Parts: sequence; structure tokens; C-alpha cells
Amino acid sequence: MTSRQLVPLLIIPFVAWRVYMRVRRNVGRQLFHPGRLKASIGIFSTIAVVFLVFSLPVPQVAASLAGGLVLAVPIALYGLKLTKFEDTPQGKFYTPNTALGIGISALFLGRVAYRFIVLYAATDLQTAQAPQPFQSPLTYLLFGLSAGYFIAYQTGVLIRSHKPAA
Repeated sequence: MTSRQLVPLLIIPFVAWRVYMRVRRNVGRQLFHPGRLKASIGIFSTIAVVFLVFSLPVPQVAASLAGGLVLAVPIALYGLKLTKFEDTPQGKFYTPNTALGIGISALFLGRVAYRFIVLYAATDLQTAQAPQPFQSPLTYLLFGLSAGYFIAYQTGVLIRSHKPAA
């Protein structure tokens, strides 16, 4: 088995497992964990900044990432309106809108899967037209949308947790 065959066999199950765990953790009623939310905000923010720094040499890619981050804010605010907050004797809970969170994630993951397939198929090509792995404006737009949504949404959950539940 060559490394070209081995790498996808190792990476795809790991990515699928992480996606499954992320979706499972964000579906249904959630116990409010401020530390977990803050850590997630920090991780997504750090990754977004790193991607932005590396995209600066290609202005349209950097603009796509920034556009995705900006576009995500009103979507996250809408998601917060659809979120149910509860104060119970067992603790504070929130129930995010399942379709919105999964839909945003699915857009980005679908794009990454498509890019992976295109880049994997292009490794056989020895032409100048082979796609560049980190220069796709659409991929950066969808990453910005996904990261921006989770940053803004989780920040909103933290802010909203200081208000009494309705």
C-alpha cells in the first residue's frame, strides 16, 4: 500500500469521528458549560486568525474569509433567537436549533470533502492547471461562515446565560 492510499485511509476516519462528536455535542439540550464555550470560541478564533494571516498573500481569498466571518454574525443572531434557554434546579441548559448548526457545518464539510477529492485526483496531473490546495475563495468563505457562526453563536450563549431564562 502506498502513502497515497494510506493517508486518506488514516485521515478520513479521524475527520469523520471528530465531525460526529462535534455534531453529537451540539444537538439537543446542552448543559451550560462556560469554560467549554470559552475554549471553543478561543480555538475557532485562533484558527480563523491563522487562516487569515496565511491568506493575506492572495487578497481574494482573505476577502472571502473575512466575508464569511461577517456573514455569519446575523445568522448566529438568528440562531440565538431560535435557541431555547432553561434554568432548572439541575443547572442552566440551552437547546440550539439543530438544522441551522448542522446546515452550516455540512456546507463547510461538504466543500472540504469536494476539495479533498479534487486535490487527490489532481495529484496524478503534472500540469500547471492543478488546483492549489490553500487558494480557494469558496472554501475560505465557507470556513469563515462556519467559524464565524460558532464564534458569534457561542459568544451569544455566554452573554444570554447572564439573563434569566424565559
